Amino acid sequence: MHVAAILERQQFIMKLARSFMMFGAPSHRLEAQMQATARVLEINCQVIYIPGVMLISFGDAATHTSEIKFLKQANGLDLGKLLAAYMVYYNVIYDKISVTDASIELDDLMTAGPKYNLWQNMIIGGLASAFIQPSAFYGSFIDCLVAMPLGALLVLVQVVVSRNDLYSSLFEIVIACINAFLAAALASTKRFCFAAVASGSVVLILPGYIVLCGSLELANRSIISGSVRLVYSILYSLFLGFGLAMGSEVYQRITGLTIYGATDYTCSSLRGDVPWYQSTIPPWFYFLTIPAFLLMLSLRNGQPFYRKETVLMLLIGSAGFTGNYFSGKAFPGRSDIVSAIGSFVVGFLGNIYGKFTRGSPFVVMVAGVLLQLPSGLANGGLLQFAADNSDSNTTTNSYSAGFSTAESLVEVAIGLTVGLFVSAAVVNSLGGGRRRGTHLSSF
Repeated sequence: MHVAAILERQQFIMKLARSFMMFGAPSHRLEAQMQATARVLEINCQVIYIPGVMLISFGDAATHTSEIKFLKQANGLDLGKLLAAYMVYYNVIYDKISVTDASIELDDLMTAGPKYNLWQNMIIGGLASAFIQPSAFYGSFIDCLVAMPLGALLVLVQVVVSRNDLYSSLFEIVIACINAFLAAALASTKRFCFAAVASGSVVLILPGYIVLCGSLELANRSIISGSVRLVYSILYSLFLGFGLAMGSEVYQRITGLTIYGATDYTCSSLRGDVPWYQSTIPPWFYFLTIPAFLLMLSLRNGQPFYRKETVLMLLIGSAGFTGNYFSGKAFPGRSDIVSAIGSFVVGFLGNIYGKFTRGSPFVVMVAGVLLQLPSGLANGGLLQFAADNSDSNTTTNSYSAGFSTAESLVEVAIGLTVGLFVSAAVVNSLGGGRRRGTHLSSF
């Protein structure tokens, strides 16, 4: 119905590709999604995606020539804008709006400011650091309280350094160093758990999502981009571990004190005959903390508060955590199987939602998948790096601990990948309700 000139259709494809990269669409589906859009718009094009860059070649069958467009766009994750961009894509492939109007809508989306301002993001970051502690890091009530200002500090530093390329490359090391130093100082009072406070304070910058994207791309045969992401995520985890080690080491050298409970990852030495606020929070409170963390995680990634998708994120994420928690009791020490079961639950519910509605399954599944990634850093995780560094005169042990942490992250990511792909295959085999192109906006 809406016929547009070839140039306008090509412009729309390029803007759609840029917006999907900017807002964090599933990277292993980008090439297929652009090809599907081009087929609907009757445009001859070929697409190659590598992290941060997309090459689009438009071919002209009449003149036997081609034109190559080079798009460079840093990857981000903004769930609210991603859903809006997906709805523009949906309306175009179903011929509800013209590509000219759709291009204008995408321009408005890409130039719009962030959903939440700095002080709101600081509150969200602080609450996220507090709510993840009981389920992932054995935190107590007062551990959650002191993690809040550290999580807010992380968001503040992240925003400040992102304005300058010179400082942004040091961000992970600097913030991990600061938070580890403060956590060590708090642990010296023998009331706060070093492992819980230090791990919870950096939970928002853990490299789990990068590992997951790399694993998904490799499983989808996108070898170049998957390999690049996987190597980067391993080095990123070593940067974080180095920052935590440096912060704890600086505290020890300045004060001459050892960090109390540095290797006690379950905080058991602090949980004897103590008041209720120093005890590990019991699992019954997960009914409160898990939905609250999912909400903070969604808001931190740009999800608007008053949307039906926000409620779905909480329900699907909580169901995934339930599967993860109880399978962890059945398969102790097997983080890959546990994460596969948890991600299967998330993927099954998310894909069912996408199959019978016009919504994007990916958007409602992201928070539930991200919730399961901190479990790769439980029982020590990156803190083995700091502890080994303080106990040894060499850095060999600490770096081997860092690589073992990266290995545990990869284990979790492999389990998540298998669970997500199996759930997509199961839902797809059920038949009925399939809409054109919607399966591409999914893990």
